[in-house]
Amino acid sequence: MTTLSPINTGNTLIVRPTETPPATLTHNIEVSLKRPSSVVSLGNVVSDTLSDTYSRRGQLPGQETVRAWESDSQDALSKSLNANFNSQSTANRFSGLGAGLIAQFAKGGAGVSQSVMFASADRAANAGEIKVDQGLLHTKADNLVSLSIKTASGKTVTFSLSSQTDGLGVQATVDGGTLSDEELKAIGKLGSAFQSAVDGLTATPPKLDLSQLTQFDTKLLASVDLNAKLKSLDGQDLSLAFHADSQSRTTRMRGPLGELNLAVDLKNAAILGNAKQQAKALQSYLAQFDRAQERGSAKPELMAMFKDAFSAMNSHYPQGVTLPEALTRNSTDQGLLTGLADFKASIKQTSESPNPMRPSEVDSFAYEVSQKTRVGGTSTLDRSVSQDQQSSLSASFHKGLKGGKAPALDGNAEPQNYRYIQVQDKASSSAKLSYKDGLLASATLDQSASQNTRTQQYVMGKLVEDTTVPKETSVKRDYLVLLEYAAKESKKSKDALEESTVKEALASLHASVMLQEDPSALAR
Repeated sequence: MTTLSPINTGNTLIVRPTETPPATLTHNIEVSLKRPSSVVSLGNVVSDTLSDTYSRRGQLPGQETVRAWESDSQDALSKSLNANFNSQSTANRFSGLGAGLIAQFAKGGAGVSQSVMFASADRAANAGEIKVDQGLLHTKADNLVSLSIKTASGKTVTFSLSSQTDGLGVQATVDGGTLSDEELKAIGKLGSAFQSAVDGLTATPPKLDLSQLTQFDTKLLASVDLNAKLKSLDGQDLSLAFHADSQSRTTRMRGPLGELNLAVDLKNAAILGNAKQQAKALQSYLAQFDRAQERGSAKPELMAMFKDAFSAMNSHYPQGVTLPEALTRNSTDQGLLTGLADFKASIKQTSESPNPMRPSEVDSFAYEVSQKTRVGGTSTLDRSVSQDQQSSLSASFHKGLKGGKAPALDGNAEPQNYRYIQVQDKASSSAKLSYKDGLLASATLDQSASQNTRTQQYVMGKLVEDTTVPKETSVKRDYLVLLEYAAKESKKSKDALEESTVKEALASLHASVMLQEDPSALAR
């Protein structure tokens, strides 16, 4: 028997999270569940308990989805969270949140913790359960980006953005005491730097926009750390760890395309050149990276991130910090050095085996480059400097016979028309100079470059050609006479060196010092 039972429509159940923001933030913050005027029951007299009453969507009361807010704040940051919450992409969800979080914190230095989550009405109303969910969102979400700033006075401020399918949050915490107005101002200047880094990491394809994170006041801020763990819509992970202080900078990135590792040593400030010299050296290295990408057929998106990170870490060196006593500040010495800080950098592309008929043929790219400088001696009168640059490239890839595009290979013989190319390159540059009793005693430059290219050509799956082409060149140059003459000119007056004919020769000297990976170009 089917019975219809009337129910009082005046009873209303309001489900709220632990703390509910005003309705201006969203219309889903609270849900009003009214009992229907009648309930259909099969076989028994219906009970008017709520557990037997269903919503229009077929959900039991208490299981309705609501937006649960961590705080009832109506500030601009909460409004941004509310506006971004409906977006599916991490890029849109994090849009403006990094800059907004730092701007809000910098106003007074108070901690910030805000989040919005989808939750059942029952769970949102349970203070203990929803608090656990909010804590996990801030620390264990699928997408997390944090910026940790340590002040020179020993305090640490950490800003974090978190996102997953059912939640979006921001947090700012302070450890070590109250920040001064000067410290808050210095931190506030990093808002756009944080946002630029976040926007780059969440872009498609990802980018490493880290240059602004190196431009902080080292008198007030001791270090900056950016850490990220991101998951794309197709489930692929990307992680980043960046650190910068007055002594060193490091970047480690791992993603679907491959991995990058870069480290810059800033302790030996005596070897740094002027801004113009550094810019020329940086440009020379970036051009070399382009040539390595072309020769080894690296993925352009991965190389672009490598170049961006290298540029960021070798620009805007710290100013105003206590530096070790310079043993090499002579303008003529500087021409024999790159002007950059010492570094180690490597890029490794994720390997692929695109040919099912020959799985041992791997598409790969691995490149390393470094600079190491040693400064010795007891004074400016008796000193020695040696600077070594090195690079190595190991790559293999497939190319079609009628163009540069990679062939579409499968298990059939028909499309098996291609070249499989393997390259092994090495290059080095070693500059050395020494002074005895204040006089230049030696100034030499030793360079070498080697390239080995093996090409295997296949037609209809059969090997028809296998060639190996080696190239190698080494040169040694002595610049003692040139630098001695330049030193004499510089003693005449501070403008004499700039006006003398040796100026152009010194500029050419600096260009020749840069690492050259092509044996043919080195021999010229």
